[in-house]
Amino acid sequence: MTSHELSAPGALARAGTVAPRGLRVCSRSVVRWLMGIAAAAVLWALLAPAALGGPASYVVTDGTSMLPHFHGDGLVVTHTRASYDVGMVVAYHNAQLHAVVMHRIVALDGDRYVFKGDNNDFRDQYHARRSDLVGQEWLYLPGAGRYLQWLRSPLFFGGLVFAITLLGVRKPRIPRRRRRHHAS
Repeated sequence: MTSHELSAPGALARAGTVAPRGLRVCSRSVVRWLMGIAAAAVLWALLAPAALGGPASYVVTDGTSMLPHFHGDGLVVTHTRASYDVGMVVAYHNAQLHAVVMHRIVALDGDRYVFKGDNNDFRDQYHARRSDLVGQEWLYLPGAGRYLQWLRSPLFFGGLVFAITLLGVRKPRIPRRRRRHHAS
């Protein structure tokens, strides 16, 4: 069978032969590529930041108000919800503190939410509106907040700019031409 005959649809099946190794490798790489795209799409759907249209916001924990539930330098991934109920741990913008606070909803006061830290013996003075809510706790990663803080540091960005500069200044590699050997 010629290479032209093999390129016809169904030619391999008609010939009763197994697909060439190169074709099997190609189909495996396509499957891996498609699986990678699917995994990236799932991760994007779960972890994309709200600022980019995704469902997630990221809160680095600080303080002791939510002990033993949260410890300092933890990372909490929150997801927005259609509704929030008493008992949920929610991040919200506290206008009095000018900060995002992560506490538990303990009551509703009309159209406002009343919050309290699990380790506090008092309720938060600020009662948040629905528009103040960032999202409900979805995933907690103890200690991961310190890495996120490090990624936001000037030292990290300086190193990143330096690395990008080195890659941009690098002399491009020019492939050598092969010499042809002439038969004498």
